[in-house]
Amino acid sequence: MQLTDPQIKFFDSTVLKIAPEKRDDYIAQADHLIARLQAKIDAETSFGVKKFIKTGSLVKGTTIKPRDGFPVDIDIAVALDASEASKADLASLHTKIRKLLIAIYPQKLETDFEVQPRTLGIEFRVSGLCVDLVPIIPIPGKSGFAWQPSSEGQPSVETNIQGQLEFLKARRQQDPSYRILVRILKSWRNFKELSQLGSFTIELILAHLLDTKGPPANLEAGITRFFLFLAQSQLKQQIYFKENGLVTTFPNDPVVILDPVNSRNNVTRRITDAERMEIVSEAEQAWEAVSTASHNGFKGETVEFWKGVFGRGFVVE
Repeated sequence: MQLTDPQIKFFDSTVLKIAPEKRDDYIAQADHLIARLQAKIDAETSFGVKKFIKTGSLVKGTTIKPRDGFPVDIDIAVALDASEASKADLASLHTKIRKLLIAIYPQKLETDFEVQPRTLGIEFRVSGLCVDLVPIIPIPGKSGFAWQPSSEGQPSVETNIQGQLEFLKARRQQDPSYRILVRILKSWRNFKELSQLGSFTIELILAHLLDTKGPPANLEAGITRFFLFLAQSQLKQQIYFKENGLVTTFPNDPVVILDPVNSRNNVTRRITDAERMEIVSEAEQAWEAVSTASHNGFKGETVEFWKGVFGRGFVVE
């Protein structure tokens, strides 16, 4: 039997979606971090902070409750005025900010601060919040655009965080179920431990399906067509958007999904071919399970098929 939208929404609202008051608590914690970090940067570095931009799943409304080792995440872009900074300062930017954070939170373990290729992760174990700080250097004369430096000596990537948020906002306005689908498919990603399939990647694949096929008839159709697209395309089809304009090709990358604000940025460039095949294999199994469930005449057996895709926490009432 097919599951109705109210049944699938029950799973989303009771198991996945964070309550508004809890979301406010996480935002307040992020704001507290911002205030302390700004004061520290102003006092102890050659950088100046132009502004902080909150982004990520918590701001987009697509985050899911922390569980099974998967925390709530928020991204905070730190727009720095680097005009007075030396090249040496820029090269060690992530390390410098990590030292400032350790000074701000001396009670935390140093392992709670992790330097990643282009971000700096902070884990708050008590609240279950993970913050990714994203240092960016605004590009003069290009409103909204900034360079995102690498901690590993790689070339900086041009980005426009507000542009990305506006892109996703336009898709949410086209499809009221968009955020629900993102949360549900992120829960599948987590259950299947497909960490290489980033949240932004899931958002962009859903946006591509929305652009090319229109809004799904219902939530089950939206979930099914996501899995079917991964299975049929084998994730070898390059995805791009009308916002990209001139499209760049990446012949050496196994998976290519273009950043809608920068056609030279493949947001899936770190997915290996082995990881691509793993994602596709899990999507094939998920499509088969949900399709089989839709033709099953018994509610209990139908829900069992869905539990095999989304975990034992999947409930419809």
